[in-house]
Amino acid sequence: MANQFSKSVAIDTVPLPERVVQVTIPHSVAINLKAFQKAQASILDKLGCPACCSGFDIRFDTIRSFSVDNELNIRELVGGGIVTNG
Repeated sequence: MANQFSKSVAIDTVPLPERVVQVTIPHSVAINLKAFQKAQASILDKLGCPACCSGFDIRFDTIRSFSVDNELNIRELVGGGIVTNG
């Protein structure tokens, strides 16, 4: 006969606030698997574990903020700043 548990065990699956990582990426990275994987590997390295992301709740979001100047040039904004190449 199988053992029966007399008490249930609750495991908290909600990550601690300090374990939530917000990452904003450009659309070009979000739709390119190799670029996304390279960005993810770099982020994992900065978090101190290049081999896995367990223990972190990494939330990827694509850039949805833009700036348009007088000449109708459009730039992506991240955290209030302009994304530049370089």
